[in-house]
Amino acid sequence: MVTKLKDKLELFSSKIPDINHLQSSKLIKYFSYFLLIELEQSYFTAKNILECYETLLIKPYSNIPDYLGKNSKGRNATFGKKTNGYYLHRNAIENIRQKLSIIKEVPVTNNLISMEIFNGTPYYIKKIAEQMNQCYDSGLFDATLVIIRKILETLIIETFEKFKCDNLIKDDNGNFKYLSDLIPVFINSKFWNNSRNLKNNIMQIKKYGDLSAHNRRFLAKKSDLDHLKSDLRQVIEEIVLIIDYPGSKKI
Repeated sequence: MVTKLKDKLELFSSKIPDINHLQSSKLIKYFSYFLLIELEQSYFTAKNILECYETLLIKPYSNIPDYLGKNSKGRNATFGKKTNGYYLHRNAIENIRQKLSIIKEVPVTNNLISMEIFNGTPYYIKKIAEQMNQCYDSGLFDATLVIIRKILETLIIETFEKFKCDNLIKDDNGNFKYLSDLIPVFINSKFWNNSRNLKNNIMQIKKYGDLSAHNRRFLAKKSDLDHLKSDLRQVIEEIVLIIDYPGSKKI
């Protein structure tokens, strides 16, 4: 393996529980996972597995082809057979992922709000928006509302910074005020025009964000977020357009 792949394998192997005391046969499924998931190969061969052992200077299992063949048969098979090699069954992948304590990445969708709105925005705003959608898709609705609250606060502060009037939203110690104080100043600012929809919708969004962040007896539901979807898109899109980030796409 080339140096870059060797480094990847070294890092991956450090996550394998008790690797120095595992039977050599037990490493085959981990190396299979590495090849398929970490290197994104569509299949692997016995030769690929052997290269993993050799790269890590570990004595290889005596008969890798035989092991793969035996464990690709039957109802509880770990591997599946392809024309050119093998792959791991889904349940085996999940089992290995759990043993490696690897967090499964939730795909970023547009199910709550379109990510296109954030084209051209700074990377940290895009990441917050991605987490917002991921939390929604994962059923973490209180977390979703708290992140919505965060992205509103961030965008409002950046609006004042863009217009070089952020002194209006700082306290006597130079710290930014809380969202409850930011919104009225934002709505009534003379430096930009806010639509009537924004003025009405932003307070409704904040109300639910506050409930999730501060009310211990409130548990957000999917219906709460679905009810706010249209208002959320309108408010965030309008603020992004007011800021007018360089390279942002007008949609």
